[in-house]
Amino acid sequence: MNDFVSRSRGWIIGYVFAVLAMTAFVASAEAGVSEEYLERGVSKAESGDYPGAIEEFSRSIRLKPHNPVAFYNRGLAKGFAGDLKGAIADYSKTIAMDPRSIVAYNNRGYTRAALGAYALAIADISKAISINPSVPEFYNNRGTVRTSMKDYRAAIADYDKALALDPGLAGVYNNRGLAKGFSGDLQGAIDDFSRSVALDQRYTVAWYNRGNARVAIDDAKGAYEDYSRVLVLDPMMLAAWNNRAFTSMKLGDYKGAVRDLGKIIEIEPGNASVWYNRGVVKKLSGDRAGAIDDLKKAVEMGDSLATDALKELAP
Repeated sequence: MNDFVSRSRGWIIGYVFAVLAMTAFVASAEAGVSEEYLERGVSKAESGDYPGAIEEFSRSIRLKPHNPVAFYNRGLAKGFAGDLKGAIADYSKTIAMDPRSIVAYNNRGYTRAALGAYALAIADISKAISINPSVPEFYNNRGTVRTSMKDYRAAIADYDKALALDPGLAGVYNNRGLAKGFSGDLQGAIDDFSRSVALDQRYTVAWYNRGNARVAIDDAKGAYEDYSRVLVLDPMMLAAWNNRAFTSMKLGDYKGAVRDLGKIIEIEPGNASVWYNRGVVKKLSGDRAGAIDDLKKAVEMGDSLATDALKELAP
């Protein structure tokens, strides 16, 4: 229940499809057609048609096989389409042709991290940093990989470097807060999440993370307020409904907890654990009949905990 999340802004560098500037002279008619395919691929990618984009970039590459931009763009499109190994192969070809392509190193690192190859991801992003050490997002991205590796001290150091370069990055404050929270520095985490939402009032995940950190220090009232803010911004975030129900229960507001759990059931009626949780809350509130009904529902869905709880209420 108290797990932090880094969803949505773990990686905050912008990934954009690049088109080589058209020059006044081209080596051949084929080269000109290759650039046309490249531009069409970018257009399709920007509209979300990644398979179509890959096809256009591949056509460009067949006509002009030594264009690193085409390989980079195809790698990016493959990544968005879910072909992570294909993306890595294309980024590697980009780097072979352009050894100083910081975006290719960064994106290959991002993709390797997604596959769990953290050491290789660190090496790639570190290479991007060595080529251009003034890009704060690269430090953030390396910090995100180090957080995944549970190397929180090194991750925090990377986030510190990113913020020294640009103190206005709300995502980096959130990510540093995550690393601090995981390392046990809950107050430091709360401070960073607070800085994050001060910079971006609509940063849903940072509000949610601060709520979780406040639960961990037994500040149920503050956590309730943070989850409420999340639900204004994202009414479909089931974890926030669940966690606000938990804080309501901690505050003695059983009706509020039942209401929030009911909201989850409306959205996801097949979630056995929510029926179980609501049954438990109803039991605590004195609603024995309601508790039995909810626990029976959970039992029907195969929840073993509900089976035991139901025996206590209806032997």
